[in-house]
Amino acid sequence: MKRLKIKPIQETLRKYFPIVLIAALAVFLRLYLLEERVSFDADQEEIAFKAKEILSGNPVLLGPKTSLGGFSIGPGFTYLWAVFAFFLKGNPISGAYLSVFLGILFIVGIYLVARKIFSENVGLILSFISALSVSFISWDQNPWAPSLFYLSEIITFYGIYLSSSKKYGLPIAALGLAIGFQSHFAVFLLILPVAIYLLIYRPVLEKKNIIITFLIVILSVLPVFIFDLFNGFINFQRLLSIFSLGREGLTSPVAKIVTTLVSNSTNILWLHFSIPVSCLIFVITVSYSFWGIFRNKSYRPLLILSNLFLFIPFFIFLFYKANFSEYYLMTAVIPFLILLGFMFSTIKNKFVVFLIIGIFSFLNVKSFIFIYKPMNLHAKEQIVQEIVKRGGKSGYGVSLSTELGYGFGYSYIFEYYNAKPDTPPLKNQQRIFTIVAPSGYKGIEPMMGVDGIGLRWEGLK
Repeated sequence: MKRLKIKPIQETLRKYFPIVLIAALAVFLRLYLLEERVSFDADQEEIAFKAKEILSGNPVLLGPKTSLGGFSIGPGFTYLWAVFAFFLKGNPISGAYLSVFLGILFIVGIYLVARKIFSENVGLILSFISALSVSFISWDQNPWAPSLFYLSEIITFYGIYLSSSKKYGLPIAALGLAIGFQSHFAVFLLILPVAIYLLIYRPVLEKKNIIITFLIVILSVLPVFIFDLFNGFINFQRLLSIFSLGREGLTSPVAKIVTTLVSNSTNILWLHFSIPVSCLIFVITVSYSFWGIFRNKSYRPLLILSNLFLFIPFFIFLFYKANFSEYYLMTAVIPFLILLGFMFSTIKNKFVVFLIIGIFSFLNVKSFIFIYKPMNLHAKEQIVQEIVKRGGKSGYGVSLSTELGYGFGYSYIFEYYNAKPDTPPLKNQQRIFTIVAPSGYKGIEPMMGVDGIGLRWEGLK
């Protein structure tokens, strides 16, 4: 009997050992020098302060504002940040650990999805690409609400793909969209490809799964609705204003939209491909998927769904008249990864697979070594710690001499170290620190510097 119990455990460990190794590799790569590779700027500071409100007992109903119309998404990411901030006692690094955690969930998620759709080997290949890709690593080291997006999109994608054969497909897709609403406005770009696919491949519908689907959607927007209910539906009006922007603005250059679609897709393989090489990889991958649509009936629905997710958001922005942001076409990453999975599933020559993975690994390991982010969280903390060390908790002024957008993060970090300097300095204040970013900005010569941030102090003995 003991042998019968031990054998299944050994088989399970052997079966999942490769993905455990890949996940461990992903954790190491993302945590390596994390503070020196993570930003703590406007987005991070805003969410950190809102998380602090939550921990103080004040509910937060809105998430970060989008760049289009000032519309606010759901507050889910902020609550997740608050959970990590609770255990890390408000440390500014909390959001980075959350983002890394979500990245690991995505890597495991893409493995599980690809394993079900393709095979165990393809699942491991796609998870390995996601783990080692410098593009994914950089994304996971950037703590902001879109850290949820790739996870939400793969859940949405898989749910819609299952919906034509499984009754629980639609609720899974609804869960993905609900998570996406807490992440980024780009989730709205997924609604049209989802609707088109559901018209082509009718979903399995029953009363129970319809009710669950609607409940998930309603719960995801409930905090935002409650806010609007007591504030004259101002957030909803901002959402409507986005459509007026689309009528009154200027269409972005087609070349910019095309290159953004291509680079966002191929960046998962390597960040530094030239435009011609990126276009070649993109065209080959998409063309191969079109061949698969006509020649491979078993994968036809999957490939159609992938191309809908890849190109419908592209066509929306092709005709949308407003300021275009490259982040919105991050929707291309997941369907392109699935198309790569289809290619790998059809390659029978193992040498070719190992050659591709080997080149990918070499390029990304080489790039990983040289990852550098100036004015990072570590640098800001070092500067603040030096100020507190020399000036104490209060009784001095701090002047920010920074380029536009480089002065964020310090307010929260000072609060974390229980310091309350006067920012900006008071009139005739004798003790003044000047934070200079980038170092040497406007010719100000710093007395010390850390990763592109300079510090100058006056009036101290």
